Amino acid sequence: MRLHSIVVKVIWMLFISQLSFSQEMGKRYELTSEIKNITSENDKMITVEAGLFYVPENRAHDTGRTIAIAYYRIKSKSKNPATPIFLLAGGPGGSYINALPKEELFSEASFYSHFADVIIFDQRGAGNSIPNLVCDGSAMIPLQEMVSKDNLQHALRNLATECSNFWKDKGVDLSAYNTDESASDIDDLRKAFHYEQIMLVGGSYGSHLGLHTIRKFPKSIARGLFHGIEGPDHTWDVPSDHLHVLKRISQKVETTEYYKEKIPKEGLIAVLERVIYTIEKNPKEVILKKGNQEVTVLVDKRAVQAVAMYKAGKRNNPLAWPNLILSMYNGDFTKAAQIALNGHQVPAPNAMSNAMDFASGVSDQRRLKIKNDTASQILGDINYGYTMREGIWNEKDLGNSFRENIQSDVPILLVHGTWDTSTAIENAYDVVSTLKNGHLIEVIEGTHNALYELFELNPIFPEIVVRFIQGHPVDFPDTLALPEIIFPKKETKEQEDLWDASISGDFEKAKKSIDMGANINALDTRTSRSGRRPLHWAAFYGHNKIVQLLLAHGAAINAQNKTGFTPIHHAVENNQKHTVVLLIEANAVISIVNKNGKKPIDIAIMKKNKAIIALLK
Repeated sequence: MRLHSIVVKVIWMLFISQLSFSQEMGKRYELTSEIKNITSENDKMITVEAGLFYVPENRAHDTGRTIAIAYYRIKSKSKNPATPIFLLAGGPGGSYINALPKEELFSEASFYSHFADVIIFDQRGAGNSIPNLVCDGSAMIPLQEMVSKDNLQHALRNLATECSNFWKDKGVDLSAYNTDESASDIDDLRKAFHYEQIMLVGGSYGSHLGLHTIRKFPKSIARGLFHGIEGPDHTWDVPSDHLHVLKRISQKVETTEYYKEKIPKEGLIAVLERVIYTIEKNPKEVILKKGNQEVTVLVDKRAVQAVAMYKAGKRNNPLAWPNLILSMYNGDFTKAAQIALNGHQVPAPNAMSNAMDFASGVSDQRRLKIKNDTASQILGDINYGYTMREGIWNEKDLGNSFRENIQSDVPILLVHGTWDTSTAIENAYDVVSTLKNGHLIEVIEGTHNALYELFELNPIFPEIVVRFIQGHPVDFPDTLALPEIIFPKKETKEQEDLWDASISGDFEKAKKSIDMGANINALDTRTSRSGRRPLHWAAFYGHNKIVQLLLAHGAAINAQNKTGFTPIHHAVENNQKHTVVLLIEANAVISIVNKNGKKPIDIAIMKKNKAIIALLK
């Protein structure tokens, strides 16, 4: 704890020193720069021009304070480059500079740089820009109390007040951290690079910022490409829009062969409503382990609503959400209890993102729509981060004119997934309606990452983007498809019972399912593409009686899953020492490597489990 406190103090000292530097040394509208090589997670390299760009903190009420915007510029590889591209991070407060080494963004930036200069920057108050308006600390709602509207709001408001006051005491003008000032930062950075026009590309909050920048500086923007749309009046979410997304997902799930006999006839949404109705009348106690302690968690309506959209529409794990709903329907509220337990620790807010969001605000019309929306009976108060903290972060309201849809003849391409549970596609329908030269591509069963899913999985999309970047005419499709989502094939009840019993440790159920003909080595891909066989599951959870049962019936002790894990890999991964002993005694091969080249002992070393390391040497 003492070391953690020292580290926190050092970080705060760095923040304050950065803040002072920006005040004393910043030269307005000037750039600093150096050449850097950035290496991706996959060891690819790109050269960037890195630096700081100095701007007034508040252009409207200039007190002389100067802040710095951190940027990277990737010079184009083209001899005849197209309009320079500015990438706008989401959040607000996301750092594209810190995220650039990640393969998704690295590939996107590299792709664009073949045709144009690419500028990546951290928005004012965020990431590597100076100051970075983070706040430290958290509040703990006592475990013996249920998380309620009152104690959650109390914690949120106290943390927000402390965070706001901290930065105000340092001289920061929080009213200057808003989308309008960020739009001016973009245009001034454009001028500093001597670009006549630029193209904007952004997702989520990046689309919110990009659309306003087009409205404020229409002559400076050649075109825009936005995804996961958050329009001018979309900071607060409409519950029914998100319920529509869930209905689209559930319609797909309900028609699959795998779920045909698993889901009641009325469908998943009706099942979820029934669960909420039941739990509201009779909250359920669930016992969880927290460290070495057992904690009793009361699952109520609020807790179930908190998981109502949990992992919905995940293309890489399409079973997660329906299985969660069905588990609660069948009386298992473990996941809701875990999330409710985690909800007892409330983290400190970020001053930049909160100042930005509250400045964008919500129109009276949208607020009324949200208030009267019956979908909140299912999803709860999905805007609680705003409703519970109003009056603290309202440093500046950008006003109703800011929240009106933009009307523009700038060419704008919108890309939005029909399964986007973060920003519903209804946002995009709203935005495109007032764009004279706008087009919306609906990505069927695409998520909040629909743009990247198209780049990776749809062969015609990159060509569309290239033509758009280069200013050529494009015949935009109204929809684009992604590859069919793979659901597991339908299995017998006995097979699923064996997998479930190997997970839960139900010996009698496992024995009965084997006697009924379940495949002892069948790969269970219901919850992950890599899959686990019954022996993998039992080894991971340390159900040694079932491990012995499976081995006695001929389970393949060294069988690998799709990522190369053997049962002993999984036992080591979950620190199941006694299971490791049992498998070694049964002649498990400990020299097999998984697809990452790791033997069981390598995993034990990563886990720092000395007892298991000794067993495997």
